[in-house]
Amino acid sequence: MIIDIIYIILLAMAFFKGIRKGLVLAIFSIVAFIVGLAAALKLSVVVAGWLGDSTNLSAKWLPVISFLGVFIVVVVIIRTAGKVLESTIEWAFLGWANKLGGIVLYAAAYTIIYSVFLFYAEKLNLFSVETIKSSVCYSFIEPWAPAIMNGIGAVIPWFKDMFIQLQNFFEKVSGNLKS
Repeated sequence: MIIDIIYIILLAMAFFKGIRKGLVLAIFSIVAFIVGLAAALKLSVVVAGWLGDSTNLSAKWLPVISFLGVFIVVVVIIRTAGKVLESTIEWAFLGWANKLGGIVLYAAAYTIIYSVFLFYAEKLNLFSVETIKSSVCYSFIEPWAPAIMNGIGAVIPWFKDMFIQLQNFFEKVSGNLKS
């Protein structure tokens, strides 16, 4: 029952976040984070060199300041573009579709995250067998994370069989604890 209550709370949070942000801003936020991180990793050295030549900043802080600066600038630019696109969608009277898409995206994202949590919780015996059996939604949510990771593993080999390896790891750990 507690598993179901937590999931209902997560779905309520997804609903309100989806209504507030909508699909466009949600997608642009994810893209902004990924592109901002990539840009910061690639360009922080160049920006640190420029800052070192142009300012009196301590050399030990230059990498951190340049990384954060590039990351923030890229995220702000991409999110601003997302807000412009969202206002265009609102103007075209498609705001309801944007909000509905946001609800679906956040519900899926929260379900995946909760699925990962349930995977770890089961392996670490955080829930009793009775708690899992009494849950209505457990059998629906639990397979999501392994399925998605295996799907990602088909595209990115590093993720291949990640959940199987984690399962084997937890079985080995629990075997050592029993010994």
